[in-house]
Amino acid sequence: MNTLEGNVTLSSRPSDAIALAIRSNSKITVNQDLFYQNSIVLIDENNEEIKEFIEFIDDISPDDFM
Repeated sequence: MNTLEGNVTLSSRPSDAIALAIRSNSKITVNQDLFYQNSIVLIDENNEEIKEFIEFIDDISPDDFM
């Protein structure tokens, strides 16, 4: 966090980190191991159902709904 005395590193919950970063114009950094251990895959691009849906969306036009 940027302060009058210089940069300060602190540990916080994600919501608090966002609030502090916005107010102090600071960067948010995350320990890489912590990030990967606690992250989730939002979209499994190898899922066949998702691939089919993406193809469907790519080929659809507004006229298909009229």
